[in-house]
Amino acid sequence: MESPRDIGFGDFSGRVGSSFAVENDGQRLALLLESAQALPGSARPGGAFRLEFLGPVDPILPQATYPLTIDGERYDVFIVPIGRDQKGTRYDAVFF
Repeated sequence: MESPRDIGFGDFSGRVGSSFAVENDGQRLALLLESAQALPGSARPGGAFRLEFLGPVDPILPQATYPLTIDGERYDVFIVPIGRDQKGTRYDAVFF
């Protein structure tokens, strides 16, 4: 089995405004990457950063690691729901 590569800020910074596909319980959803913010002060390979996604109002994905795919690339990302309004549900992912 191939070991996963380190995810870096550059994997996402140019994709703000793009949709990532996520599958949960056999249902395919789209998460829109609304922001990608570099975070200072980490020695993490690939740099530290924060991502914010917007998904549909329902269903709300529980906090967990999900495979997010875009353009044939897969990223395993731990997301946490942080809010919900008429636009949808917001999720946060922090790599520090």
